[in-house]
Amino acid sequence: MIQENIYIILTEPESPGNVGSVARAMKTTGFANLRLVNPCATDVAETRMMAHRSMDIVHNAVHFSSLENALKDIHISIGTTMRKRQIKFPQFSPEELALKIKDLDDDTKVALVFGRERNGLHNEELNLCQFQSTIPIVTQNPALNLAQSVMIYTYIFMREMESSQNVNVYKPAGQEAIESVYTHLEQALRRVNFIPRDDMQTFITRFRRFLGRTIPEVRDLQMLHKIIQVLSGEDKNP
Repeated sequence: MIQENIYIILTEPESPGNVGSVARAMKTTGFANLRLVNPCATDVAETRMMAHRSMDIVHNAVHFSSLENALKDIHISIGTTMRKRQIKFPQFSPEELALKIKDLDDDTKVALVFGRERNGLHNEELNLCQFQSTIPIVTQNPALNLAQSVMIYTYIFMREMESSQNVNVYKPAGQEAIESVYTHLEQALRRVNFIPRDDMQTFITRFRRFLGRTIPEVRDLQMLHKIIQVLSGEDKNP
C-alpha cells in the first residue's frame, strides 16, 4: 500500500477553514488526494489562511455530488464516526485499520470518509463503507474537530506504511463489486419470498455488518454470488 492511493473524503464540509486545515494536515503527513462531497466555498481567504502552503491540495480536490459517486472507484472505504448507531458495526481504531491495509496491493484505492462537522455521516452513508472507525478519546465533550481527526488518521497511516514490508500482498474487490453482492442478495431474498424479522433494509444492513469485518477479494464475491444463485434457484432457470 502506498500513500498515493489513500483518499480523504470530506462529506459536505461546512467551514472553509476546516477544508484548509484538513489540506494542511494531509500535506504534513504526505497525502495529497482530497475529495469533497457538496462542500462549502473553498477558494476563499479563510481556506487559504488555514491551509498555509497547502492550497494545491484544495485546488486539486475532486468534487462530487454524492458520497456514492465519490466511492465508485474505491476498493476499501472507511467511514469515521463518533456516534453509537442502532445496528452496531465493529468499530476499528486508526491503528487497527492501518495494520489491515498496509500490505494491500499498490493499486488498491482506500478512502477515509469524514462526515459533517455538526452531525457526522448519515446511516445511509456509513452503510456505503466497508469499515467503521472511531478515535478512542477520554471524553466526548469537547470532541475532536475535523482537521484533528484527519491528522490522527493520516499520521498513523503514514507511520505504518513506512514500516510495511509488503508481505502477503493481495488485491481486494472494489466498492461497486461489493455493492453488487448486497443488491443480488436482496433480489434473491425477494425471489424466494423471504420475510425478515425486522424489514428487508435492516436485514441487508446486518449482512453488511457481517461482510464489513473482512476485506474480500473478487473470488470471494464470486463465491457469494454463486451461493446466492444456488439457494434462490436462479441457476435452474432455463
